[in-house]
Amino acid sequence: MDRVILESPYAGDVEVNLNYLRLCMRDCLMRGEAPFASHGLYTQLGVLDDCDLEQRAIGIEAGLAWGTAARKTVIYIDRGISRGMRYGIERASKEGRLVEYRTLHPIRIVTITGSSGAGKTSIIKKLLAQNPLFKLVISFTTRTARSSDLPGEYQCGVSAETFEAWNKENKFLWLISAHGNSYGTLKDSVVDALIGSDLSFMPIVPDVIKPLRDYAETKLTGRVLSFYILSPPEEELRRRLKIRGEDDATIEKRVGDCKQWDEAVQNSGIPYIFITNEELDRGVEKASLEILKYLGVYDPMSIPILNS
Repeated sequence: MDRVILESPYAGDVEVNLNYLRLCMRDCLMRGEAPFASHGLYTQLGVLDDCDLEQRAIGIEAGLAWGTAARKTVIYIDRGISRGMRYGIERASKEGRLVEYRTLHPIRIVTITGSSGAGKTSIIKKLLAQNPLFKLVISFTTRTARSSDLPGEYQCGVSAETFEAWNKENKFLWLISAHGNSYGTLKDSVVDALIGSDLSFMPIVPDVIKPLRDYAETKLTGRVLSFYILSPPEEELRRRLKIRGEDDATIEKRVGDCKQWDEAVQNSGIPYIFITNEELDRGVEKASLEILKYLGVYDPMSIPILNS
């Protein structure tokens, strides 16, 4: 049997994460592997206290010491990537150990979330260009089409009466109103993506992530993987917003909003994978390649691990 170091989340919802770890260990064993998961062993009562930073560091280091005996490090990402997991990824890369990303369920919908100016639209465009089979989960809106809309992102110009009828029939997974227009995604559109064989992307706001993930888990089909694009440094964010034609007052408001978004999301408990898009020239390319790496459709050893 191949010896593998198993990385999955621990901190946060510990009970849920430990249950997830057990499922990951079983998955490894069913693959003919012998997994070692220090965060499930050393955190047991009476061994080490994960809330104590010094003891936590000891546990992480002790777990990674086993890496020399392992063929590879396997990263289970259904519930996001924690700081401890990132440290394990970096350590494996430095030691020349193969890193493999896994999910327990097939991923069919990938959500991309981020505040204004983070570059999520540019990243999705780059991702869609990588593979002709990639697509978007279509949403519906009463407003007219805009040049900034992604191809296939919206069916525009839907009547208010149709929206009202669909809402009464409980067809929407989510429905919001903004600036006099209605926006929503039908449950059927989500189901079509979950039972499909190809990846579908969704650019959505944080409030929609939980109902989408919860709904997907009620279906015996594909699952959702959620990425959050962290805001760039303030100077770069101001530059991007200025290019978009925003005035100074609006820019300052958006900079403040971005900070609030990032902080709220990182404390939301939703298992995001956090991505950076800071570089002026190659930020979008690097972010899109990192997402593809986690999805298992890009060689993880050919690009650097990005810190977030």
